[in-house]
Amino acid sequence: MTRVYIETYGCALNHADSAIMSSVLASRGYTIVDSIEDADVIIINTCTVRLDTEQRMVKRIKEVWRKYGKSKRIVIAGCLAKAQPYLVKRVAPGAVLVSPGNVHRIYLAVESGTELLVEDPLERKRLPPRPWKHGVVAEVVIQEGCLSDCAFCITKFARRYLRSQPIEEIVDYVKKLVEAGVVEIRLTGQDTATYGVDIYGKRMLPKLLEEIASVVESPDGCKAYVRVGMMSPDQALPFWDELLDIMSHPCIFKFLHIPVQSGDDRVLRVMRREYTVDEYRRMVYEARSKLPGVTIATDIIVGHPGEDEEAFENTVRLVEELLFERVHLAQYTPRPRTLAARLPQVPDPVKKERSRRLQRVIEDVGYRVHASYVGANALLVVTEEGSEGTLVARTHNYMQVILPPGSANLGSTIEAKIVGATWYDLRAVPVGMDLGAVSVVEQREHGYCRV
Repeated sequence: MTRVYIETYGCALNHADSAIMSSVLASRGYTIVDSIEDADVIIINTCTVRLDTEQRMVKRIKEVWRKYGKSKRIVIAGCLAKAQPYLVKRVAPGAVLVSPGNVHRIYLAVESGTELLVEDPLERKRLPPRPWKHGVVAEVVIQEGCLSDCAFCITKFARRYLRSQPIEEIVDYVKKLVEAGVVEIRLTGQDTATYGVDIYGKRMLPKLLEEIASVVESPDGCKAYVRVGMMSPDQALPFWDELLDIMSHPCIFKFLHIPVQSGDDRVLRVMRREYTVDEYRRMVYEARSKLPGVTIATDIIVGHPGEDEEAFENTVRLVEELLFERVHLAQYTPRPRTLAARLPQVPDPVKKERSRRLQRVIEDVGYRVHASYVGANALLVVTEEGSEGTLVARTHNYMQVILPPGSANLGSTIEAKIVGATWYDLRAVPVGMDLGAVSVVEQREHGYCRV
């Protein structure tokens, strides 16, 4: 069994875990294939953060098991395999299960069918033995696990232990990625603000960023740019000033993903979130003061137990006040073994109606924020291929910008003019490129005009 197909769902941490599995298997002589039909072994790296996600995972696992269970080895990895192994076994009884904390030992599951659910809390996942990237982008897992106990979260059962990678190992791996041509490095973790607590006894994210910045910078500019992953507000508060100082470095994207979850203090207490709305508000204002143009991304849960109409309106007002550049909105769904699942629930029709109302606000705010960029020139790093031949680029503050097909090369840095905006992203053409060179059809399809 030499050919392996890996299918990945969920967050950046899951994608980074798939990179570890791919690299480990490739280093042992396996071929990673893009077609499930061509594979001897099928690995599905799952997510279970929400009920609808879980249902989608179960449906996919059932499909794969029915079609390939008798002819190929099926490995189910990720959070669903660890948090709800009984559910996976019910639909795929012969599948081999691998927890997130064991992905660096994936070869045991592939070679001998060994199930890997039990974890040693002192054992760390290793970074990939060889640089693993997709195009010119790479995820680097700096830590997993968290120090929080949120009432709604099932992920804590899948990634229970806080485990950080040593600074020297991360820096060495980043060097290899830069040498391999990576221009966007995504530092990933379940809560990056807790980085280092387990091995250094204190939060070390600013120190890590300082070391990485010295690797990616050059006399001519930046060989690569660094994006810092999600962090809980309460865990980041103790070193917020220090973090903002290092994030002023030109090779670090001015981007902060700090989930607020709710704009109401009472709901935050029910959620077991250890901060207040005012504390969160001050963090955002300070970030925007010290990092002009910084993008603030946040997560919001609508319909969590304890949310009444007043609490919901407080959340709406917070979105309108703070003008978030990006909001990840989710309706609350009960998750097994969590405290929130045992509390009185908000009716589904109410959750759906509130979600629709807030989504309209988010789109209005997003468009107003993005429209303010139209007409300006910006320096962009081209990072990915988009749909229908377009290209995806990033501004210094990690705004997503769509470029016309064929207008730039992956990995290049270009100057472009912002010519259009949606609530979700920006549209641009390289400076010197006549918008008339983009066909009318492409302009309509890809939004290269004011919306």
